[in-house]
Amino acid sequence: MLDSSDIILNVKTVPAFDTEKMCPHTAYTVYQTLEDTIKIASGWTLKDALDLYARLYNCNRNALKVKRPFIQQ
Repeated sequence: MLDSSDIILNVKTVPAFDTEKMCPHTAYTVYQTLEDTIKIASGWTLKDALDLYARLYNCNRNALKVKRPFIQQ
């Protein structure tokens, strides 16, 4: 359930290739657009992207929610 302090983020999946394990991989970008500003963070996992977003924009990690379905690049 959402409350007024929740931050809703869009998620874009990005196809990638892991050159160490030689296999396809999916990276994640989370973002929020507010008027003329975009806040964005990326990571190899969705958790990494959300953790980075919380650190970069100084917000509560537990307040971050993701919008589904994810957008494919």
